Amino acid sequence: MHSMTVLRILKQKFIAFFNVPISPLPLGIFRICMSGFALLQAFVWYPDWTAFFGKDGWIQWEISSALNTAWHIHLQDVAVSLGLLHINETQTVSLFYWFYVVCALGLLIGWHTRVWAILTWLCHYILMSSITTFVYGVDIFLQIGLFYLMVMPVASACSLDALQKRVSSQPTWATTLSLRVLQIHMCLIYFSSGFEKMLAPDWWTGNVLWKALVQPDFRQYDLTWLASHPWLPVSLSVFTMVVETFYGVAMWIPKLRVAWFIGIVALHIGIGLFLGLWLFATIMILLSVSAFGYSIAADVRKYHGTIPLL
Repeated sequence: MHSMTVLRILKQKFIAFFNVPISPLPLGIFRICMSGFALLQAFVWYPDWTAFFGKDGWIQWEISSALNTAWHIHLQDVAVSLGLLHINETQTVSLFYWFYVVCALGLLIGWHTRVWAILTWLCHYILMSSITTFVYGVDIFLQIGLFYLMVMPVASACSLDALQKRVSSQPTWATTLSLRVLQIHMCLIYFSSGFEKMLAPDWWTGNVLWKALVQPDFRQYDLTWLASHPWLPVSLSVFTMVVETFYGVAMWIPKLRVAWFIGIVALHIGIGLFLGLWLFATIMILLSVSAFGYSIAADVRKYHGTIPLL
């Protein structure tokens, strides 16, 4: 009987974890973070937009489209369609940029959010399909985030849709389920990354970190002096593996969550500062803020009483 009671309690807790309504604010923050990042990336791309995506850019359309999977949509396909309206390839590339920006802005302010979410996701998908050679983690994580924005009730907070009563701003099971999916996904991402590093001997010796810091593609500062202090890259490597692997445990423990969040933010700031991967660092920080920022604010308020919680 005792075991049945324990099982019943565990079942109730499991259902409550996904089902008890919580504030939609984290999802509103998630929408703002992802759409804002899309705009930031577009701004960074702007000076080299034609070089990246133009017909005769760094990788010509004939080559990039040949590298594509058949069912992917390439900018060349968009140009062919717009050609029926007598819009040439150069005009297509320029128009696509501004259309993408408008879509991301519509998503940012949350006006008819679902429509802009779908269009922003589609635009970014086409961009990824058009420059597969240059795609890396930041683009993949943004695409994942934009996909979630299409299906989650992200207009329920911090949006014109909520302000104008087009959608409900009341907590529901859907907001809880959506946030849990995002949180669990982040835990799996970091566990996968950290555990994979732990299986590689070069991470335990600090060689991976050392090579990344001194190779010309990523080097931001002269850190060759680290060769005389091997304990430092080893310590930083172990810190990276521990913070990533156990992220999925620590972020569910209130007394660890704040410290672990600071650790993961410090890790990504280091990636931006010493490897120059600021866009990647930024989106990873924003994803953690979106997933656990509301809980972290509650923890800080509970233990320190300094941050007001909406």
